[in-house]
Amino acid sequence: MIFHIIILVGILCVGIRGDTGLIIGERNPASFTAMTNILKESSISFSNVTYKIPPSDSLIFSMASDPKEGVIFTAIGNSIYMFPNFSVWQNSSVKFTNQFKGLNRPEGLALDPADRLLFFSNNYPISRIEKASLDGQNREVIIHKGLSRVLSLAVDTANDKLYWADYGRYTLEGSDYDGSNRRVILHRNFVSVTGIAYHQNNLHAISMKEGSMFAVDITSGSYIYFKKYDSFKPFAITVYDSESTGTFNDPCSTLNCQHMCVDTLSGPKCLCSEGFDLDSNGNTCTDKSWFFKKGFIVSNTSVFAMHEVHSISGGPPVYYNRTLSNSIIETFAVDAKSDIIYFVDSGSNSLKRHDIILQKTSTLTTLTAAKDLIFDWIANLLGWIEPTLSSIRTFSVNSQSNVLIYSSLQQPMSLTVDPHNGTLFWISGTSGKSVVRGSWTRDVPQTLISSANLNEPSSLQYDVTSNRLYWIDRNVIKSSTTSGIDIKSHLDTNGATKAFVYKGFLGWINKTSIHFARMTATSAEDVLNTLPNCKDVSVFDSSLQEDKRGTCDILNGGCEEICVPETIGRRCGCDIGLQLQSDQSCDSDVLLANFIVMTDYTHGRILQIDLQTGTLVKLPLSLNMVLGLAFDKTTKTLFYSEASTNTITSTTVHGDNRTLFYNTGFAYANSLAIDYSTLNLYYIAIGPTIIQSIVGVVHRSKLVHKTLINNLHKPRDIALYPSKGIFFWTEIGNITGIGKANMDGTSNIYIVTTAVGSPTGLTVDASASRLYWADWLKDRIESSDLNGGNRQVLATDSGAYIYDIMNLGQYIFYTAWNRQRVTKIDKNTGLKVDFMPNHPELGRLDSLDIYADDLRDVSSSCSTKNGLCSTFCFPTPTGRTCGCQDNVNLQSDQLTCQGVFRCPTQLQHLNFVDCAPYPGLACDFKCKVGYQPVANNTAFCDSTGKWFPSIDTLCVVTKCPLDVDNATLSPTCRGTIGEKCDVICNGGTSMNTAHVVCLSSGVWDRDTAVMCSIEDKPATKCPLDVENATLSSTCRGTIGEKCDVFCNGGTSVNTAHVVCLSSGVWDRDIAVMCSPADKPERYTPPEASKKDMTYIYTGISIAGVVVVVMVVIGVFFVKKRRDNPAQDRSPIQNALPNANMNVYTTTVNAGYDGQPESDYCDITSYLDTNVYEEPLKKP
Repeated sequence: MIFHIIILVGILCVGIRGDTGLIIGERNPASFTAMTNILKESSISFSNVTYKIPPSDSLIFSMASDPKEGVIFTAIGNSIYMFPNFSVWQNSSVKFTNQFKGLNRPEGLALDPADRLLFFSNNYPISRIEKASLDGQNREVIIHKGLSRVLSLAVDTANDKLYWADYGRYTLEGSDYDGSNRRVILHRNFVSVTGIAYHQNNLHAISMKEGSMFAVDITSGSYIYFKKYDSFKPFAITVYDSESTGTFNDPCSTLNCQHMCVDTLSGPKCLCSEGFDLDSNGNTCTDKSWFFKKGFIVSNTSVFAMHEVHSISGGPPVYYNRTLSNSIIETFAVDAKSDIIYFVDSGSNSLKRHDIILQKTSTLTTLTAAKDLIFDWIANLLGWIEPTLSSIRTFSVNSQSNVLIYSSLQQPMSLTVDPHNGTLFWISGTSGKSVVRGSWTRDVPQTLISSANLNEPSSLQYDVTSNRLYWIDRNVIKSSTTSGIDIKSHLDTNGATKAFVYKGFLGWINKTSIHFARMTATSAEDVLNTLPNCKDVSVFDSSLQEDKRGTCDILNGGCEEICVPETIGRRCGCDIGLQLQSDQSCDSDVLLANFIVMTDYTHGRILQIDLQTGTLVKLPLSLNMVLGLAFDKTTKTLFYSEASTNTITSTTVHGDNRTLFYNTGFAYANSLAIDYSTLNLYYIAIGPTIIQSIVGVVHRSKLVHKTLINNLHKPRDIALYPSKGIFFWTEIGNITGIGKANMDGTSNIYIVTTAVGSPTGLTVDASASRLYWADWLKDRIESSDLNGGNRQVLATDSGAYIYDIMNLGQYIFYTAWNRQRVTKIDKNTGLKVDFMPNHPELGRLDSLDIYADDLRDVSSSCSTKNGLCSTFCFPTPTGRTCGCQDNVNLQSDQLTCQGVFRCPTQLQHLNFVDCAPYPGLACDFKCKVGYQPVANNTAFCDSTGKWFPSIDTLCVVTKCPLDVDNATLSPTCRGTIGEKCDVICNGGTSMNTAHVVCLSSGVWDRDTAVMCSIEDKPATKCPLDVENATLSSTCRGTIGEKCDVFCNGGTSVNTAHVVCLSSGVWDRDIAVMCSPADKPERYTPPEASKKDMTYIYTGISIAGVVVVVMVVIGVFFVKKRRDNPAQDRSPIQNALPNANMNVYTTTVNAGYDGQPESDYCDITSYLDTNVYEEPLKKP
């Protein structure tokens, strides 16, 4: 959509110009009303004059004024008209136009002529506010978060402040020119402002829906005046004050522009209206062509006609036409950027090109019969269907080549193209038709929409703006995504032959007329006459034929949430409380503890607030009109209600496992609360009538409902006090006050009815047994005892409209409709505590809940086994009552509801303990004597009245275990109670117990771990007998031990140490620990003296004697051993004088490897302190 500024000429004087005044635009019928003074208070009256704008079906959307020239800029339809001097109003002949391209739904407009700036809102697909120079250049998005639908803008040119009215947020807001320092000035719930004007620190506002006009102070947000009208329906407003204009020099006075002069950031320059080109002199304009700049081209067999684009919204029903007398127009497509019409001439079987500017026609190529011509402006390709051959062909405008794309298709028709992806779509089939997808690159055709979802489809069109497919199906225009899902029905065309889509509007032709309707309409809203026997229609708008790959126009620019257009390309953004990820998605680290959770009704958000830092986190949920919420601290489940669907939904904080919990029918749940005794969900519902406004409760597991109280007058909130068995609620209708009742709905009374405005939020301080509430009308928080007595005003917040409150420790937290934050106050002092700043992007904040600890207020009467109730257990001040869902009675036992299954409790092998045997409940049991539980001692009663697990498997006959350590029991042993069984020990063990008896407890009378003992077995050792060597005297040959090696005489050492391995061998080969040494030649030094040689000989003699003695001793031992074999293992005493000697034999313990191999002799000599061990070979 494009902005237009149009100057209207021709004089019609209807009023007297004053020095100051308000100019109000009435939307329908479009008219101006001038109020010749500016109100300062509500009691002042004013005079006015009115001018109605022709034609009668004109609609005013927005206005802005230039006080220096007394000019009104008015958005009428898709154009912005300029009315010079509103004391001499003009007639409606159009002369000049200026353009701001690339807009989809521009609605708000404001000018700062001094700074040469234009501000405007663009409200589709996401609302944003942009700033640009007056010629449409230097565009910049300044605000894009937290907007709904900005309908009106105003500027304070002296202070460079921008103000706007957000129709969907019900707010008046402001910021600096660059979008910084944004703030909410006023929030009026369900009062949408359609027009604003700034004047002397006040904002003058119009509400068409309310039929009111008022002004507020921009600093305080307080009202200056307020007036309502019954018959007058104002929509837009602007202010004129000649005293505020000051001196002014017209920068355009010297240019003498033929059409229009605009003072741009670089200086004044001339502009031309649509369809004209600026001449080289920079002043005059030349008519560009006989066609409009943009519009809708319709054809019959010989004529092209163009309807101007403004006809879509009530513009004049004028069209131009061009006759091609020598051609028969079968089908056509347009290249709007090059001002070219391509068409198939069925008379000459050729593809032709018509230049709109030069009005010349040329032939591109010959072809067979062709239908449904399309143009891909990115690939510069033409495509068409050959119906006689059931094929699709293409012609390259660049290479002038004609190529077959697909052949042997099933009667293809209605070809269309997505140029940004090179994707082709067409309708295919004979008896049953389907929508098929292909491509220029000949991808295998795939069925998108099967014949089961279609009737008689025709006129398939791809819309580049919405990225959807549209078609006619039995007169009804339908659409889907390009993947074939989300099929929607729009309206009945009553016999359309061809349809098209243009920026949120639907269009179609039917014989001699062209029809237009908004997407939300149910039938045609504008009908214009066109060519007789029209066959084809196409949109002609060069702004639609831009290569927008990588921009916000194609798949939202690849952004998950917010796509912000820039001069080149786009940038992605995220909503408040989210962070942009590297893949352009938006995510947040949701809080798992210590947080507040609250609803943003305006923007469909649920947000978390960190209790320590006050930072915001948005949960990954996209909602609509979200109101109440409650967070279950036990199961970490979040419940929320939506007024748009009258539902309550459960989910996690991560958005997982979203489940419809309950549908509230004709009413919507405004507030939710959880009874932690039973986890049942209580809620306040507001219905269309008093009887449908109730307090209700939903059973958490059974999902059945009970109405506790009805006939409420606009109830708002509910607070539970389970340990006391009571709850409280608020009403703000014909009855205004606070009520109290038992949690089963009985004994309900009003405890606060006087000196109260509009009580909304409630919270209970269980530690002090006090009730706190928010008074929305009086902007204060009060408290009382549980009976409404001892009332105290805790705090006030002027103009806040406090809505919901929660208690945590010594603090109260609250939301307010005129505060974009959660406020924290001290319960002891009533003073505010710094917690979090204002976030102007937030909307109307309603409900909140807190998760900071695991403390829960419960009723002990219901928290255990559901109070033995079959369905509802309701805490009461004296205990509990059982209850049933609506229209179901409680049976005489006052526990069981009619129709509820009971699981059996009289069972053979077990007894239940304090059991409520109802579906969904669990019961503890004990097995009878002689039986024992299989797993645990709990069984669940299912919906059919049967226990789970099965009763037959809960308890089994008690037996002693037959599997025991180191032994087996006799084959006849069954392990029954009282049975005596023989014990048979396994090999390598010795018996400690011959028999065992099974006791009634299911255990043996002896410890099975020691029925049999493992026999001892000596540890494995390495041999101490090695060749040509002995080991150190301390060596024992134990595993891991390191021993020194001493070589015998005449050998040399190869290994100084050995280590005993776990296998019982040394880590070195014992055969080569020592090797024989070469005997050297005897040598006597010549200088050796005789005396020295004497010492040597003496030493040798002594050594010889010692050896002889040792041999004699050895022979003695061997002989004595042979003579006394029975004493081999006994110590031998006094075998050697002055020596202690013991002889030992090694044995092998049970459980160890190896056999005894050697005896060892231990000799301790009094003469020689060396100790060694010598292996004695067994005889």
